[in-house]
Amino acid sequence: MQGFGDVSGHFRSLINGHCDVVVVAVVFGDIIQAGQCPKQTVRNVSDVEEAKWSDLTEIQKRRFIDCLAENDDTELGYAKFTREQLQTLTDQYLLYQDVSFPPDWDLALTGYAYGELLFEQRARDARRVIFEFDHVASQSDSADIASHIEEFVPNSDPKYNSSHSSSGIQAADCFAGAVAEDHKRDTNWIDAIDNDRITSCSETSLVKLENDLDNYDR
Repeated sequence: MQGFGDVSGHFRSLINGHCDVVVVAVVFGDIIQAGQCPKQTVRNVSDVEEAKWSDLTEIQKRRFIDCLAENDDTELGYAKFTREQLQTLTDQYLLYQDVSFPPDWDLALTGYAYGELLFEQRARDARRVIFEFDHVASQSDSADIASHIEEFVPNSDPKYNSSHSSSGIQAADCFAGAVAEDHKRDTNWIDAIDNDRITSCSETSLVKLENDLDNYDR
C-alpha cells in the first residue's frame, strides 16, 4: 500500500493567530487509485496544472469530493490542530520563543502527525505503507520531517516530493483543504465520504511534541 501526505495551513501562523487550523492529511491507496480524483478534477481545465484545494472552484471541489466518495479503494486519514490545542501543552510558551531545539517544533509536529496517521493505518491494515509527502521550504526541513516520521514509526521509509509531480500528494492536499474548510466555514465536504474509510487523530503527536518541549525546558 502507498500513502501520500500534505498539509493545509502553517503551524507557525497558527500559534501566532494568523491561521485558524492546520490539517495534516494522508490518502492511502496505490498511485493509480490515489491519483485518480485529482486528475479527474482538473481534466480539461486549461488554466489549472494541478489539483490544489485553494485554487479549485466550488464545482471542481464537489467533483473531487464526489470522486473520493466513490473511490472505495482509497482510505483517508487526518490530524487536525487548533491554536487552543497547542496552548494546552505544558511549556507551550516555548512555541512563542525563537528557540532552536532540534528539530524546530513545527517540523517535528508535522512529522509526528504523519507518523501517527501511518501508525493508525498499520493498525487497520498490516501491510507496509510506502509513504511520500509534499516537500516543504528546503530539503533539510523536508529531511527533518522524514526523520521524525521514522522516529514515530520505526522501519518506515518516508520520501518527499513535489506535489506538481505527484497526483497522490495532490489528493492529500485537496482532502486536507476540505477538512480545514469544514472547520473554518462549517461546510460539510467530508460528510459525503463513508466515515469508516476515515481515520482522525492528533493526540499522540501532541504528546510527543509536549515531551520535546519538556526536555528542552530542562
